[in-house]
Amino acid sequence: MSDLRGPEGRDAGTDSARGRSRAGLSVGLTAIGIVVVAFWFVRNGVAQELPVWVWGGGAVALAAWAVREYGPPRVVVPSAVLMVAAGSLAVVHTDGLLLVPVIIGLVVLGAAPTLPGWAAVLAALAAVVVVAGIATVVGTSVALVLGVALGLALGVVIGISRRQLRIAEEQTRVLEEQARQADRDQQRARLLADRARDARDVHDVLAHSLGALVLQLDAVEALLEVGRVDDARRRATDARALAADGLAEARRAVRALRDDLPDADADTGTETAVAQGDPSSDESSAPESARTSRPAGDGIAALVDAHRSFGGTAVVQGDLDLPDVDEPTRAVVMAGVREALSNARRHAPGRPVSLSVIRDGDAVDVVVANPVAADGHGLLGMRERFEELGTDATVEAERSDGEFVVAMHVPVAQVADRPGVDGTTGRTS
Repeated sequence: MSDLRGPEGRDAGTDSARGRSRAGLSVGLTAIGIVVVAFWFVRNGVAQELPVWVWGGGAVALAAWAVREYGPPRVVVPSAVLMVAAGSLAVVHTDGLLLVPVIIGLVVLGAAPTLPGWAAVLAALAAVVVVAGIATVVGTSVALVLGVALGLALGVVIGISRRQLRIAEEQTRVLEEQARQADRDQQRARLLADRARDARDVHDVLAHSLGALVLQLDAVEALLEVGRVDDARRRATDARALAADGLAEARRAVRALRDDLPDADADTGTETAVAQGDPSSDESSAPESARTSRPAGDGIAALVDAHRSFGGTAVVQGDLDLPDVDEPTRAVVMAGVREALSNARRHAPGRPVSLSVIRDGDAVDVVVANPVAADGHGLLGMRERFEELGTDATVEAERSDGEFVVAMHVPVAQVADRPGVDGTTGRTS
């Protein structure tokens, strides 16, 4: 039967099994160590007829060693203290045999995260004093005391090293968790930014298409009132084509929010239905000549032509092609102009709109002005687009002298960044 767990699950299971194996081996070795030391302690104690207090100290040290290994975590540190204190009393009389639990106790004290680092050092010094005092009383050689001191120092070093290792592992774990959290935050920020851009696109599509559709229908109503039925019918046909175009664009924008549809289907679904003559399509029955409301080409000039085709008036000054502006900035400027013209049609239908493109040194100013002020999500999205450029590009939208003015200030692209541009004239070759 195949393993249904993923690679991470299998690795986690392997690590867990290895951890249990290591823990079992450690418990077994500790048990053997306790039994061996206890055996030789009893055998030598009987042969040497050790004092009662030595028997008591050794028994307490061995019992604390067992409790430290097999007892609950809360008794680990107290057991280590007993191992050091009681074992120190029996080290000299057992010729260093009970030094084993003393060293292990110092390792535990040095590695304990709940104790300060100097606790193990202080315990080792106290043990050396006890051992030296007893050795002086019984007349033991200095070599034994020096050996015991070296063993105790080794235990302190091992304990502090284990403490540092655990601290480093904990810091690594915290850093890895912080890195994972930062990655999750970045992914969330990218997702929110993508959704904000999609929301702006949906707004632009609906505001542009529906605003123009309202103007067309108003024109149809006016033409019918004066009896110009043919002109009204033509305007109604244009309005229907405009509605179909807006619906197709809205579908593309909405499908961009979905992950379950391929981009190709999202971009070509309506066009395929039109090409096949599907009667359920919004554009299938609209003649090609009726689609005059769709701006031909791209750029600010196409937006101005569309604005005029919707019945608006625009006074243009400057080069609308923005030849000295890079593509990302040009796209943002176009979105700003589209929003400004759409606002002008909604809030000041029939009123003249001025659009100026002015080269100002190493920057270009694009200014759109109409007589009535407006605000809404479109202007907010416009500002967000300029902020996302990450350049010196700015946009301001405010009332000035009875007009609502949208002023866009964008830097000129560097000559090296624009292939095929003459560095002397700043124009395409």
